[in-house]
Amino acid sequence: MNEKRILLAEDDLISATLLQESLASVGYKVTLAEDGRKAKELFLENQFPIVITDYDMPDVNGIELIDFLKEEEYEPIIIVLTNHSETSIIIDIMRRGIYDYIVKPIEAEELSLKLKRAFEIHNIKKLEKVAKREREMRLESHLDWIKWKEKMGGSGKFKNLNQNLFESLKTSFNQGTGFGALVSLIKIVSDSAEIEGDFYKIDTEIMSLIKTNAEMAEKALITFSEIDDILNGKIELDIISLSNLYSEIKNMTNQMSALLDIQKNYLYISEKKSSFDQNKIYINKNYFSIALKEILTNACKFSIPESSIHIVLYIEARSLIISAYNSPINNSDRTEGIPVEFENMIFEPFFRLTKFVYDDYKTLDFGLGLTKVEAIIKRFDGKIEIKNIIDHLYAKSQPKTKVICRISIPLVSDNGI
Repeated sequence: MNEKRILLAEDDLISATLLQESLASVGYKVTLAEDGRKAKELFLENQFPIVITDYDMPDVNGIELIDFLKEEEYEPIIIVLTNHSETSIIIDIMRRGIYDYIVKPIEAEELSLKLKRAFEIHNIKKLEKVAKREREMRLESHLDWIKWKEKMGGSGKFKNLNQNLFESLKTSFNQGTGFGALVSLIKIVSDSAEIEGDFYKIDTEIMSLIKTNAEMAEKALITFSEIDDILNGKIELDIISLSNLYSEIKNMTNQMSALLDIQKNYLYISEKKSSFDQNKIYINKNYFSIALKEILTNACKFSIPESSIHIVLYIEARSLIISAYNSPINNSDRTEGIPVEFENMIFEPFFRLTKFVYDDYKTLDFGLGLTKVEAIIKRFDGKIEIKNIIDHLYAKSQPKTKVICRISIPLVSDNGI
């Protein structure tokens, strides 16, 4: 989505068109509405980060439009245009919580400065909203046990539970974090198991869940141990040329046919640069291969079937850049790629973007894979990020959302340090 979008509500068509052209010339995408009623319709169809509205308009005027926008869940930054300079009117406008106002005639420089700051404020509010949603998601992830307790209502009998609820939570536990699920399951056993003599009688399905999550927890502990070794253990690093590394990556991609065949994906790697022969990096090739395989496996999991995955290698600012691009499947809410609120969480332990288990890929699928990757890249003094980008490659088609995983590893300087 183009965040430099503006909704302009102005009933004077000549003034509106001139203003639209002026703003377009400096990079803004302006949508015109001839009055407040049309502006409301356009905003409901496609929310805008910034709304500029005239004060005096027929039918639905500027004040009524402001009141409508202030009640929306997605509240834009509002700037009011007015012919009035009376103090009482200005105070009334500002009391409604708008960002700013401009008294006509409009000075281009003044509006440009206000818009620049308005977009800065919008981005700050957006980040605050993202941070709040992150905190909410962290809390929500720990509520499974509370839901069980409420549903059980102190009956102490598993057989009295709603079976649909059990199936839902069974899925949740099997796709959960192992440790938290085990704690919850043990509490469920305490409330639901029947005592027969010196033994507890436990439902077979619950026992099966306990065994499954115990196995998952064991795998997680092994992975945690590996991550600890990566971060704190002794790892032999070697200086290798980028040409050598390129060959290693090429060999690895040639061995990934089984993973690619699952969804009929295609994998392409950029051509080797001539500068690769003269440059080196300081890494452990085995751990590097583990990290790259995890990244490409994730790309395969979350790509549209029959789409392409591209690996691009180049040198930038004395670092080797390795970027992997894929075309992501839609999320459950029909958004594409990685939601903004998840970008800061994607490398955290136990985080997963979806609740689906991808058994065909034979991975732990436990939310630790990317945690391990980040630990490896950090050990090479590198950086890694995963985010959405908008692909404008094909001018005749709509821009497409791609997910990019970008690794940056510093080059070895001429003196070998």
